[in-house]
Amino acid sequence: MKLNKKIYTAFILASTLFACTDDYVEMNTDPNSLTNVPYSTLITNSEISILNSYNSILDFQVSWSRYNVRTVYVHNERYALAGDGTNFNVYSGHLKNLQVAIAKAEEAGDDNTVAVGNILKAYAFQNMTDWYGDIPYFEALSADDPESPTIYPKYDSQQSIYMDLIEQLKTANAMIDPTANIGTSDVIFDGDMMQWKRFCNSLLLRIYMRMSLVDAATAKSGVEMIASDPSTYPVINSNENAAFKYWLANDAIYRSPYYIQPSNIDRQQNATSEFMINFLKDRSDGRLPVYAEPVGTTGEYVGLPLGAEGNAQELSVMGLSEFRSADSPTRILRYSEVLFIYAEAALNGWNVGYTAEEAYNAAITASFNEYGLDAGDYLSDPLVDFNGGKDQRELIGDQKWCAIYPDGNQGWAEVRRTGFPKYVAETEPVESLYSGKGTIVRRPYPYSEGVSNPIGFDAALEAQPGIIDEKFGAGVWWDIN
Repeated sequence: MKLNKKIYTAFILASTLFACTDDYVEMNTDPNSLTNVPYSTLITNSEISILNSYNSILDFQVSWSRYNVRTVYVHNERYALAGDGTNFNVYSGHLKNLQVAIAKAEEAGDDNTVAVGNILKAYAFQNMTDWYGDIPYFEALSADDPESPTIYPKYDSQQSIYMDLIEQLKTANAMIDPTANIGTSDVIFDGDMMQWKRFCNSLLLRIYMRMSLVDAATAKSGVEMIASDPSTYPVINSNENAAFKYWLANDAIYRSPYYIQPSNIDRQQNATSEFMINFLKDRSDGRLPVYAEPVGTTGEYVGLPLGAEGNAQELSVMGLSEFRSADSPTRILRYSEVLFIYAEAALNGWNVGYTAEEAYNAAITASFNEYGLDAGDYLSDPLVDFNGGKDQRELIGDQKWCAIYPDGNQGWAEVRRTGFPKYVAETEPVESLYSGKGTIVRRPYPYSEGVSNPIGFDAALEAQPGIIDEKFGAGVWWDIN
């Protein structure tokens, strides 16, 4: 980013010195520069980049959530990840593209695209701050601001970022005309603005619940506001209008990024985690054959502990039909998650139009229905029954973790926030490189920040005391477990 800013400054200086006539300026304008790309194209590219950045089903967070784990090269399963393995490239990528797209859409009077851009931006920033805690936000994209450029942006507190994300999403929701359609530039919902409205408000619910343990008053007010006024704040209310990106099996460009060719199945280097397999087995859970494949030689379901090495051919791998096919969707935000939020809210005593038990049972049912399954007697299983004697908050946390498989970003965030499942929150990986320091609670800041933005970086570390070895100790703002 620093190099790009220097290049940009040099370009402006050169233009000032030598651009003497309108003809000369026109002749020397790069038609491929960011400022000349149509904002519709920037939206499309940003959507694809965002889906790939925050919705991977095979990455660090997926492993740390105990969803799927690597079978070889397991150093990062054992918490080797450090600041030389992370970066802030998204600032100069989809975040910058979205800022430019929003500005150009504002000039064109295209309110719906402005709203979509701001929703995407909020979604990206929430994922980023949930990874790292305090990050550059308010000044982050202003290096080329002609009036007030900021080369070294300050890091903002996660609390202040969350409060602004709430305002940005409220504004976007109010701006949307749900009867309109922004067309093919939107490759997530095909321009359907009611879908964007539902996603926007469901994302608001996620943000409110994520902060509920550190700012219960704001969270309660926000969740109750949404639940009480569905005409103003429509949310995802069925599996049919969940926030999924449906890929095209026969399109080389828009085929699912999770697709694995049948010839490569036996060469996978990932397996379903042992804890996930056992969790499903212990409850006779009908989602087991959806989430995982039986071992070919035995027909049994066998998982691998985080940090252990293994032979994928002797282990269960992620369910191929649902998650690794050419048209496997990207699950951005599920209907079941909305219902689990309402279940937890009701357990808190908040007014959401459900009892905690009603929302909990409906959430589990929605998760089964998502895969064309019937929950059957599952809700009466002793390890699932809401009134079976197990701590109800733990039940909600456990089942929410299970339902959002294999979304590692959200799974890892919820484990850190709730402390459930307890095993995932408390158990170190096999042969942890940091034995005795617990489970990882944050992504390490990129080392490059200490070079390119040392003042902001040092201030961020000082503002977040208690971080140990980059990734242990003090969690992010909302993580008080």
